[in-house]
Amino acid sequence: MRASATRRCCAPPPSEPEESCVVERVSVSRARLRAVLSASLVALGLLGAATVPAAAQARVKVLLDWAWLPYHAPFLIAEERGFYREAGLAVSLEQGRGSATTALLLSQGGFDIAHLNITNATQMIGRGGSIRIIGLYQHRTAAAFIGIRGRVKLDGPRSLRGLKIGSTPGGSDALSLRIFMRANGMGPTDLNVVSLDSNAKTTALFGGSIDVVSGDSPAFDAYVRATGQQPETLQLADAGVPLLGFGFAANTAFLGRNPELVRQFLAASRRGFVEAARDPQAACELIRTKVHLAGTVERCVDYFKGLMALSTAPTDPGWGRMSEAEWNQLVRTLQAVGELPADVQAAQYYTNDFVPQ
Repeated sequence: MRASATRRCCAPPPSEPEESCVVERVSVSRARLRAVLSASLVALGLLGAATVPAAAQARVKVLLDWAWLPYHAPFLIAEERGFYREAGLAVSLEQGRGSATTALLLSQGGFDIAHLNITNATQMIGRGGSIRIIGLYQHRTAAAFIGIRGRVKLDGPRSLRGLKIGSTPGGSDALSLRIFMRANGMGPTDLNVVSLDSNAKTTALFGGSIDVVSGDSPAFDAYVRATGQQPETLQLADAGVPLLGFGFAANTAFLGRNPELVRQFLAASRRGFVEAARDPQAACELIRTKVHLAGTVERCVDYFKGLMALSTAPTDPGWGRMSEAEWNQLVRTLQAVGELPADVQAAQYYTNDFVPQ
């Protein structure tokens, strides 16, 4: 499913007055039409900033990490409130099918910018992919072991012994497990890992065929609480796993040709994150009106708040910025498990040059 910041129908969006549609049917010049529309918007207090005419807006193709989830609401807010339009951008948003696939498609040039798991993006660069990390807002991985309180007690890595752990083979889940076991001196037989499709984990956990799931804590914590139970969670970041979470990457050719567009996209997206963090309830209500989102508004809010708790606040002056120390640690960790070449330097992977100031 694709959401586009470019309107193609006459019906005005909810935030715009009816004049934006009516005046299109009045026989006036283009110049007079623009003048009438602008005057109407100003009179109603809806023209908060100068916008770029649609014909002059630069098209930017953005690929998400996964199908629509609560933490994608900031992008739809930026679209709905005209933040992209004010920045001179005509942004198209497309669902992803996992960060590893998103990184590959971005490297192949099918998209210009991506929102994805930065660890997966780093792996792609290590394989020669033509992408660069341009922003990071989740400096701690959300990867965790999640069970149901009262059934299990997770008070450290050794508490996992003897438990059935539902995990999805391949991708970031399997990588997180490998690094976790290495960091805690465990071998392949020390954990009882049950391979499951990602869509089967929740059912298996609630049905009792597994004891815990390996996955992102904001999602599974919210799923458990939605049933009236409480999650029992062990964050991998607290157990020696220094992987990074969500951020942004750009295709290197697009980045070289359009540096200002990348800056403008990050700045406008940040405005969407600010608004979503300010009112998660409204953000969840909006995304449910725009795209298919499973679950209730309450679960969406819980999920979104959980992810934000692991992230830099969008109002923080350092939002999006990355440190050399965290990148050196990530690169060394991935090199140790054979996921990156031994001769690469952290500076080859990321840049802070496009982060909003």
